[in-house]
Amino acid sequence: MAHPDPEPESTPGPDTEPTPAAEVEADEAKAEPEAEVEESAEAKRERTIIRFLWSCSWLTALAGVFLLSGMLQTYKTYSALAWLGAVVAVLCVVALIAAYVACARGKLTLRTRLLGPMDLFQLSTLVMVVAVICGLLVPSSNTAALALLLPWALTYWMYGLDRTKTPPAT
Repeated sequence: MAHPDPEPESTPGPDTEPTPAAEVEADEAKAEPEAEVEESAEAKRERTIIRFLWSCSWLTALAGVFLLSGMLQTYKTYSALAWLGAVVAVLCVVALIAAYVACARGKLTLRTRLLGPMDLFQLSTLVMVVAVICGLLVPSSNTAALALLLPWALTYWMYGLDRTKTPPAT
């Protein structure tokens, strides 16, 4: 013999008011997804910034490879000034790659103060200018030296996005 089902619990209908406990649960259920949306938006923002920083490091490395290959094709015609420019340009490219990788790994930020009032972005701008000028001193294609401006432009954009944050003290 089958047992009859127990009476179902009463649920508020369209004409009845929900109990205060039900209202609180409904409010909590609505608040939780909003908090998750805010967290996921912040996490998505951080992931995007990290991707851009990794892209900057790879683009700088690629520009460095093109710069180096142009130098290796014409190294026999270099004067002392061209050799100095080649060495300084390569060192600057390595420094830029190291800075972008450190930012992408979370070790530094673009707003980290490194030298007095100068932060990492300002120093990387100085290094990039030196690399471009020295790359232009080398008698090869100037396109590779000018290609260093693309990753810098991406970091300039990211640096401008983060204006409201205060720089961390080091």
